[in-house]
Parts: sequence; structure tokens; C-alpha cells
Amino acid sequence: MKKSLILIFCFSLIFGGKGTTFSLDVDKSSLRWTGVKVTGSHWGYIMMKEGQVTVDGKNIISGNFTVDLDSMTEEDMGDSPWKGKLLNHLKSDDFFDVKNNPESVLKITSAVFNHGAYSIQGDLTIRGITHPIEFPAVVQFSDKGPKATGQIKIDRTLYGMKYKSGKFFPEIGDKMIHDEFTIDFEVKAD
Repeated sequence: MKKSLILIFCFSLIFGGKGTTFSLDVDKSSLRWTGVKVTGSHWGYIMMKEGQVTVDGKNIISGNFTVDLDSMTEEDMGDSPWKGKLLNHLKSDDFFDVKNNPESVLKITSAVFNHGAYSIQGDLTIRGITHPIEFPAVVQFSDKGPKATGQIKIDRTLYGMKYKSGKFFPEIGDKMIHDEFTIDFEVKAD
């Protein structure tokens, strides 16, 4: 029994408790989405709700971030009456189904430094559907917490958003909406 306790203690020192956990600073973080269609594009912002990241020196151990999808804005249409219609459509079942799935979650599972940036791997959940994702990020470290910038490319069809997708409706022509949308992020934790 004594040997088992010593072995458990040694494993917990080696594999557990490493790093410092920082909380997301929502006010100093931003997510800008961009969606592209054949005839143009739209963009806006989404607010992060909460999050945390654990780092050990310049090693990213883990992270967990929650996005409030109901906070989605549209910024390129000005005062157009179509602005509200577009936002309502993006929040509908054709896209994010915000009524039934108000949050999206990213869980970071690993990060590898390579050629001046980190390759972040994790699991992204949208509409209750989870898929692995990988994206590059430039991370600056300080005693006050890390700051990361980069872009995530997301294939919406993996998360059940097939509306006007050329992959599922090849005859749609110039009404097609690209399957991939992007999130440009600047995330600060302290």
C-alpha cells in the first residue's frame, strides 16, 4: 500500500499541477467573423463569454473558451434594412441555431511551436457538434498573461450548416455561400 501511494504521488508531480492558469479578459479580446458568398462577403463580431488558458513558461498546456453566439453583430451593411434580416438568418436553424445552441466552445488539447507561431489543436463545438480543429496563432507571453492572435478557418458544413452550400447544392450557381468562414481573433488572458 505504501509503495502504491508513493507511486501515485510521483505521477502526480510529473503529470499534474503544471503551469499557471489565466482567465480570459473579455474586454481585451475580440473575434471578427467573415463569411463569403459568390457575390460578396459580410463580416461582424462575436463576443467571448468566458475562458481560461494554462501555460507553463512558453508552453500552452490547455485552454477552454466559450463564445456567446447571440452577441453576433453585422458591421458591413450600415443602416440597411437587410442587416437585421441577415443577422436573424445567421442565428436561425439554417446556420448557427442560436435559440437551441447559444454557445460555441473551443477546447485546446495541444500547442506546438513551429516557425515563429504555435500550431493549436483542439476540439470545436458548434450546434452541439464537435470536430477536431487546427490553426496557427502568434502568442506573446508575459507575467500578466498570454495574448494570442491569428485566424481560424471553419468548414460550416461539418456543423450541420448546409444552407446554399455548393457541396450539397451544386446547381445553386451564383447564390452559393462558401462552406468555409473565418474567425480573426485577438485573445488576452490575465
